[in-house]
Amino acid sequence: MAAMPAARAQEGLPPEAEIQSIVVSGFHAAERATVQSKKATRQIMDAVSQDDIGQLPDFNIVEAARRIPGLSVVGGGDATKNRDIYQRATIRGLDSRYNLVTVDGVPIASADQTYRGARLEMLPAGLVSQIQAIKTVTAEYDPHALGGQVNLVSRSAFAMNQDRFFVANAFAGRNSTAGKFLSDAKTSGRADATGAAIFGDRRQFGVVVSAELQRLPSSAFSELPGDTSGAGWTYYTAAGARTPFKNLSVDGKIAPVRSQDFAFDNLRERASLNSKLEYRFGERSHLSAFAGYYADKDTETRYETLTSPGTPPASVGASGGHFASGDVQQGFTYQPVKRRTNLLTLDGLFEMGASSELGVTASSSKATYREYRQMIKYDTNPKAGSATAQYLPSLAYSYAVSGGIPRVTFDNPMAATDPALYKGMYWRDIDRDLDNKVDFLRADYKHNFKPGDRGFGFNAGVNLTKTTQSWDVRFKESVPRDVAAQQAIGSLSPVLIPSSFATYETPQAPYLLPDRLLASQLTSTLASSFVATNQLANNYADDYTDTEKVKAGYIQGIYQTDRWTALAGLREDRTDVHVEGYDAPTTAGSAAYTRSSRNGDYRFLLPSLLVTFQADGDQRFKGGISKTIGRPDFAQYAARKTFSIGTDGGLTVNQGNPNLAPREAWNYDLSYEWYLRSGGLVSAALFYKDISNEIFTASAVGAATDYLGKTYSQVTISQPLNAAKAGLKGVELQYVADRFTFLPRALRGIGFSANLTWLKGFFNQPMSAAAIANGSPVSRRSPGLIHQPDFIANATLSYAAGPLDVRLSFNRIGRALESVDQDTSERDLYAMARNQVDLQGSYQISRSLRAVIQGQNLNKAPFIVRQGVHRELLNNYFPVGRTVFVGLTYEADL
Repeated sequence: MAAMPAARAQEGLPPEAEIQSIVVSGFHAAERATVQSKKATRQIMDAVSQDDIGQLPDFNIVEAARRIPGLSVVGGGDATKNRDIYQRATIRGLDSRYNLVTVDGVPIASADQTYRGARLEMLPAGLVSQIQAIKTVTAEYDPHALGGQVNLVSRSAFAMNQDRFFVANAFAGRNSTAGKFLSDAKTSGRADATGAAIFGDRRQFGVVVSAELQRLPSSAFSELPGDTSGAGWTYYTAAGARTPFKNLSVDGKIAPVRSQDFAFDNLRERASLNSKLEYRFGERSHLSAFAGYYADKDTETRYETLTSPGTPPASVGASGGHFASGDVQQGFTYQPVKRRTNLLTLDGLFEMGASSELGVTASSSKATYREYRQMIKYDTNPKAGSATAQYLPSLAYSYAVSGGIPRVTFDNPMAATDPALYKGMYWRDIDRDLDNKVDFLRADYKHNFKPGDRGFGFNAGVNLTKTTQSWDVRFKESVPRDVAAQQAIGSLSPVLIPSSFATYETPQAPYLLPDRLLASQLTSTLASSFVATNQLANNYADDYTDTEKVKAGYIQGIYQTDRWTALAGLREDRTDVHVEGYDAPTTAGSAAYTRSSRNGDYRFLLPSLLVTFQADGDQRFKGGISKTIGRPDFAQYAARKTFSIGTDGGLTVNQGNPNLAPREAWNYDLSYEWYLRSGGLVSAALFYKDISNEIFTASAVGAATDYLGKTYSQVTISQPLNAAKAGLKGVELQYVADRFTFLPRALRGIGFSANLTWLKGFFNQPMSAAAIANGSPVSRRSPGLIHQPDFIANATLSYAAGPLDVRLSFNRIGRALESVDQDTSERDLYAMARNQVDLQGSYQISRSLRAVIQGQNLNKAPFIVRQGVHRELLNNYFPVGRTVFVGLTYEADL
């Protein structure tokens, strides 16, 4: 389907660029629409069109986006959960936090603390007619787009082929993992409907309404021996201390010190409603109002078994060792998360004569995040009055490592498997609330700027954006008051769920599962046995409110001939930041956190140049140079400041940095496009990004500081700073053929598309003081950017004949750096390459009714993270099931 008028105006597309003349259907129509969209735009851009979104076996927008050349997708930011759901897209290897997510060119509020852009995963497929990946960001675009911009083009009634249109989909299915843990929820469901109509005496009004519901239960059993920071594998010195450095170890043998298993039950529920009213009162003049509401609820119950050692290992060999004491913890985390996002956009385009037009857009978006986290943990030997584990000789264990995967064997298995030997460790209730609001205004004036115009033209405009984000944490923790209270509260036995499930890491000791309701009731029925711990720091130190105001003005000049187009622009972008937070108490005897505030600002002049040469009617070249930025996360701006005293008596001060400047990138692009007479496409693109002001967290010696009545001369200041340099280069190749006319008639329904992307990036990682003291250089070059795969590949083979339409899709996301360690490269974490195979088939039962079957991740590809010199050590293994849906699609002209 074609882009809506507002999106066409933004892209500079003429009315004739609407893709309404296509009469082929299904996958072939989607491919042609994608090709035509790429052909009609000035930018270097790739896209996925609506039929593709609706008919590929993808369950949300972000999964559909991974089909676009140069885009890869990542799961949740928490390594212990949500790895099985793709949530965000990276563009050309640049992490999603550095890219912009828009709907019809306007920004959306983010229900996420550490990411500016909205989570694509929560936005419904029914919202869009096209997903665009804009890779050359010229002056009219918001420059917060180091990789590019993901723009969702909303549906338009005027882009339909008829005055009345209605489509509805209803699917039932199952993930192969659902019902394999505690929950008996097995059936998944998806339903959506979209209706559109054009009306009025001159067909000047259009309306589109769409709604969507999803319910996706799943289960998973995963292992995390490497810990989220990679520190679960460590060396030991001759004195028995842990060290990340092999050359300081007593034997050069690394040992696993966190054997951790997780079992999950997840229920993901989503609901959305979108509506748009449009009014056309001229050939290019229109007004539109768009409103969207998106609700997301993710309810997770996670059980954990954790084994850790109390002594250095003995009898260490090439494949294992023995710990003389140990500790085992059993517990759960119940964490329902609710997200809500609202978006309202008013858009107008007004003809100002034959060659001029004025565009005005205003939008307001609000997102909220509400997380409740209940955590209860039982331990084999907890210290009464605190949430501290202690070790026992009776829990001595051996470990064996094969293929980088550890397995634990207890000397006395009963000490780990008897629930009567476990005591209550802590009861926690944590609330995390986020409120994010984005107000946006854009106005621009264009003269002789349309693609069909010739000669000189210009575009001038202003953008105003105000973003406010607030983060609030409320933390309560109760522990058994004393040893007598531990006895009164009792062991794990009275609250144990009878079900038994095996673990990976400790095959002798299965999960011991506390019943959530029974364990929770203990804090009220035995209230006098519990004491609250001091959680002032958790309640205040992380709270903040940031207000960011961006004012921008731009001017672009264009020169167009039949074969050449040159577009040059300059944007002035000014950002003012006001941050509020809390400062930790620094005077003796004080427990009060005091509010503090700071201001910061930065200003950029951002040039851009894009040149297009039309070699002939079917081939063209594009080249571009532009400067873009990547604004810091709001949490990095935050004015919070915390203090901690080390075992050496030194003081460490952790603080935000409201003066943090954005990352900067000079972007160089060159592309070739060949539009085949059959409707297909061959394209190639080269790009390079020279990135400066990369943001990293630095530790430096600070001045003498007073804290709680004492002056500390040994002070370390830790805060995010700008310094490191980074770079990225890559190649993109794409081939699209919706039919092969040279084949025999029976095979002409075959269609094929493929794209390949190679990426190579780096950034200069500052090293820790400990690493430098051990002989490391001040910084080292990383083997890639964060979340940047080395290779991306997509291929789709389709066959359409009569009522039958089948497509087989393959997606590969290559190995990607997940985090970089300041001590040693051995603790760098890598998400390993993942190949996924999907299949979809449909059969047209009648003119309006079609039967559909969809299969996703048919090969059950897991998510795997590794670490080590040669990535030989397992850090995280998260299995993902196969999901199959069957359903019906009803489509009618009303």
